[in-house]
Amino acid sequence: QTRLGEIERLSADLQAMDRIGRVLWEMGEPLRDAVGAVFVVLKCEVDATPGSTGPIVVKLGESRRLLLLVSGATSPTQKTAEELAQVFRTVQSASANDRVVFVAYNDPATPPANRPEPVLPDALDVLQRMGVDVVTTATLFSLWRLSYEDQQKARKVLERMHAQDGGLFTMPSR
Repeated sequence: QTRLGEIERLSADLQAMDRIGRVLWEMGEPLRDAVGAVFVVLKCEVDATPGSTGPIVVKLGESRRLLLLVSGATSPTQKTAEELAQVFRTVQSASANDRVVFVAYNDPATPPANRPEPVLPDALDVLQRMGVDVVTTATLFSLWRLSYEDQQKARKVLERMHAQDGGLFTMPSR
């Protein structure tokens, strides 16, 4: 009984880790699902309607939210990308306590440390002027890892993400 329970627990842990790890190599709907799973592990209330192209809504408390738009691009985001129009529409409909976050392009064929910049400089400038945070999937993975080491510190990073007024979001050095 005890060994069976332990095996079942370990199997469930492995499945959860696989779901999170997918932020580093998936694209499209599987990437969107993995991004939502990261925030569930961070103990946030997440509304990620399957099949939706709208934002993943992450509640950080009673009134503050992150509105996550996951890139579906197969190359770095350019200033003329349709995704920027979707980001703008999300900013238009966001409330004063919302922070729009663009989860940037994921190059699954390249190791995270060797990936090109996911958003070209002119597009990043547009996003920053709109007050939109840009986060890479490698940053989300680092945030998930931090949550296992120090849940309180990970929560502070989420608060910092919400407070940042646009631009590339990076993890603080430890």
